[in-house]
Amino acid sequence: MRRTGGQEPTFERIGGYAYTRGFDAVEMFEAYGRRYYGSQKHEMELFFARDVDGAFAAMSIGINKPRQNGKSFAVRDYCIWMAAVEGKSVLYTAHHGRTVRKMFKEMCDFIEAHDDFKDELDYIYRAGGYEGIYFANGACIEFQTRTESGGRGGTYQIIVFDEAQELTSGQQDAVLPTASAAGEIDEGEADPQMIYIGTTPGPESRGTVFRELHDRAHEGDSTVWWLEWAATGDSLEDVDVHSVDLWYACNPAMGRRMSERVVRNEHDTMSRDGFARERLGWWSPTAGKPATAISERKWDGLSTDDPPADGAIAYGIRFSADGSDVSLCAALKHDGGVHVEQVRRENMSAGLTWLAEFVSQRADKACVCVIDGKSGVQALVDRLGRMPNNYIHVASAADAVASAGTLLDMVNEGRLSWYAGQDDLRDSAITSIRRNIGNSGSWGFGGENPTPIAAASLAVWGVMTARRDPRRKGLVG
Repeated sequence: MRRTGGQEPTFERIGGYAYTRGFDAVEMFEAYGRRYYGSQKHEMELFFARDVDGAFAAMSIGINKPRQNGKSFAVRDYCIWMAAVEGKSVLYTAHHGRTVRKMFKEMCDFIEAHDDFKDELDYIYRAGGYEGIYFANGACIEFQTRTESGGRGGTYQIIVFDEAQELTSGQQDAVLPTASAAGEIDEGEADPQMIYIGTTPGPESRGTVFRELHDRAHEGDSTVWWLEWAATGDSLEDVDVHSVDLWYACNPAMGRRMSERVVRNEHDTMSRDGFARERLGWWSPTAGKPATAISERKWDGLSTDDPPADGAIAYGIRFSADGSDVSLCAALKHDGGVHVEQVRRENMSAGLTWLAEFVSQRADKACVCVIDGKSGVQALVDRLGRMPNNYIHVASAADAVASAGTLLDMVNEGRLSWYAGQDDLRDSAITSIRRNIGNSGSWGFGGENPTPIAAASLAVWGVMTARRDPRRKGLVG
């Protein structure tokens, strides 16, 4: 008897439901020639699951499978059913344009090949980037490559995030509100559903959403239903990549569209890490997590209780991206490198008087004060009025990029110190990630708390490049 891959997830966290039409849908599509794996039938069962009130039992579902295991097969038919049969508006979105175009073609081919569905069509819009299938009942399936602003303006009841391993929080934030008011509550229409389908994130993946869904499901702290076919292990050494039984358990398509011989060749030619991730779906401790810009170990190794007292000094001011607060940092250049401290951080509700007074009172002692941030900069500059030449410098985008790189270089070279006990500055330094700027590889500090380290980098860059050098003692005076 031919051996086939595991159809049951290696890990599953789902809730209860009152009934499902998933099996009816499978039977109908099989009458049209579709052939499902057991795993795909199970996915249809859960997509269609309803509670006693007829609402979706799972508002959000995540499915994680290794590559080439038919992860998008069931959702393709589900989208067609929900639009053509149940009259719902559907958005299918993926990271790559070719994935979107392929799914659009597959749905169109199926609908146009079967008169029962073709008769329900209103029209198909095929313009690149605006593909959509529109039905006479008012429903639609629209297709979109993800961007940070994609989806704004539309209204959908079903949203499918394919290639979810690449989904960023910004992209998710742009799309999810389109389902917040998808219909009238008293008419049973305000019942959105989100489906996340992906593979284990690789080292180049920028998305963090899929990792968060995975972690919360495993911690039991989520209402999201989660299914995965994946090897487990805290480290790569814990994954038995040589186990043929594990190959089958993690790949539903083995013995069907994927032969053991092919998988063995992958095992013999791929790196251990690559095979564990791509073929066995293993989540490494860092998979899908943003890489921090600064090593925690290196940063902590640069703290000091005895900062230098003499040297050239500069200040860096960074207004947060959302305009909610501002951080002021100082950098002192000495023979051994640069010492940096956060002087003060305030919510913008405190106003700018304190900051303007601080900066102006030190105009005859500091080299330069570098200011950055879209909100607050001009107001501060106007408040400062006439200052000595070259003392106030409003950073350009290029300056911000240069400052981040300068600080990171000095950390990696061990030529930077910071005052021990400044927890906010430490948290900012060790949690900040590289935020891409443009398409040329340039970056700045991003993450949950980037403002202090960004201000510190401005101060460091300022003291290293300043043309003025009034000498003084101490950091803050």
